[in-house]
Amino acid sequence: MNTNSVWDLLSSVSIGTVIAWATTIFAILSIICTGTIKLYKLFTKYKEMKDENEDQKKLLKKHDDVLTEVNSSLKQITASLEEQKGVNLKQIRYTIVHICEEAIVAKCISVAKLRSLEEMFEEYTDVFHGNGYVKTLVTIVRTLPVVGNIEEEFSQ
Repeated sequence: MNTNSVWDLLSSVSIGTVIAWATTIFAILSIICTGTIKLYKLFTKYKEMKDENEDQKKLLKKHDDVLTEVNSSLKQITASLEEQKGVNLKQIRYTIVHICEEAIVAKCISVAKLRSLEEMFEEYTDVFHGNGYVKTLVTIVRTLPVVGNIEEEFSQ
């Protein structure tokens, strides 16, 4: 095939056909480019969402770690408070028993000691749900004579 035959072949094609083919090729290329751009944007959006999801997972993990640490601290504080409650119970019980035994031996109790005894006994029964032995002692002390008067106790 020589160059003249190529030119003869090209000259036999109408300009309308060339424009139609060029338009068709341009339309196909435009569709491919538009589709590629849309796919790229979709991929970019997906990647951003995936990265954001990973960041949120990391943040949730940090929060879970902090909550675990807080929970552990709360358990330690609760255990410490329970120990302190046990010590307080023993101290209040000892004080009540000591005041009661003193009053029973003396066969009387002062107004101030009786007021303190009643306050401690109320705490002992309400907060610590005290036992019957202490209740028995307090009941006995309540029957003892009270020495002194309220005005003298308030003036001190």
